[in-house]
Amino acid sequence: MQTTSDRSGYHLFLVLVIYVYSAVSMAVVGLVVPFISAIAEARHVSPGPVGTSLSFFSVPAAFTSFLFGMVVDRIGVKRAFPISIVLTLIGDSLLLSTSTLWSLRIGLMLCGCGFAFATAGSPVLFMRYLPEKSRSKALAFWSTFAPAGYSAGLLLAIPFLNGGRWQAACTAHMALMVVILAVGVLTLAGLKEPPVVLTESGPAKRLSPWLVTALGLSVTLPNGIAYGTSLIAPSYLARVHHVSLAASAAEVAIIKIVVMLAGGLIVSLCVGTERRSRVMFCIMAAIGMLAQWLLLFPGSTMLVASAGLFLWTFAYSGLSGAGMSLLPVVATDRKTRGVVAGTVGQFISVSAVLMPYLYFSTTLWTSYALFAFCALGMGCLTIFQVRQRKALA
Repeated sequence: MQTTSDRSGYHLFLVLVIYVYSAVSMAVVGLVVPFISAIAEARHVSPGPVGTSLSFFSVPAAFTSFLFGMVVDRIGVKRAFPISIVLTLIGDSLLLSTSTLWSLRIGLMLCGCGFAFATAGSPVLFMRYLPEKSRSKALAFWSTFAPAGYSAGLLLAIPFLNGGRWQAACTAHMALMVVILAVGVLTLAGLKEPPVVLTESGPAKRLSPWLVTALGLSVTLPNGIAYGTSLIAPSYLARVHHVSLAASAAEVAIIKIVVMLAGGLIVSLCVGTERRSRVMFCIMAAIGMLAQWLLLFPGSTMLVASAGLFLWTFAYSGLSGAGMSLLPVVATDRKTRGVVAGTVGQFISVSAVLMPYLYFSTTLWTSYALFAFCALGMGCLTIFQVRQRKALA
């Protein structure tokens, strides 16, 4: 018979497995970015179309993420998990092709389908199988997976940058997904859904479209800035501070992985109430604005820019964690948790579709800073709309 501490350890391992699964699902984008020129050369096109093709990764989630959530609600997270990884593996296999630009785009779309299942299914898994007091903390920690995953993709690409061996990098990504599939299936097999306790405390709370929208915007706006910053940071730092792209990419990747993991852990320990989550979000937004200035100001040194990147990564972990910790406030009906998580993921994916076009449309640091200040300011306004509403009799 398992003790409470045994189950706590099992649940902690479950959260770590799902975090890695979600991060590696995202890693394909970071994997492709350093190889844009090499992939363009192999497909006999200019780098521009390859760079903008990254938006195809987010197309499935951007337009149909709520449908992925409905599928998760229908078939359950245990079945959605292997389907997600199989879709990613098929997408990776298409990335290995050198035939046309569309093989790259379709491959990225299939990887995006796997990612959509990950973003819709993971929150449902936590809200369905974890103890109620642990759900917000798990969601806060898990929410930092996207930048960490992107950075993991950059790190995975670095050993293969010499000679532009992007196909070898894609093969390594496929191997990681296979390992995650094996570990994940074994881990999920031991999960049992706790019995539902019906109460007579009042009528069930209806799903509020406004609350879903407010939460979606609050989580999406910082996420969009984080994604855009990740896209331009390696090349921007290399150009402004005259360092190699490989060194710049490695620094960005290592800083993000370490800080996002540490920040996610700290945030998960700090959140606990709605008010605390909202206050933390606003504080981290102010820190994020300062960090973006330090990172982007061309008159600074590489040391200052690195400090800005470090600070921004920590701020984003707080923004993302504080926002996602409020998901249980919105997803009050266990039958529609997948739809809510999928819809929030859809907001995020729409921003991911737009960010490459927005950030690659300029090279001015003032434009990058303006994007960040506007998004973070608006996020502070919307987060205060995410409040527990009393059910009407």
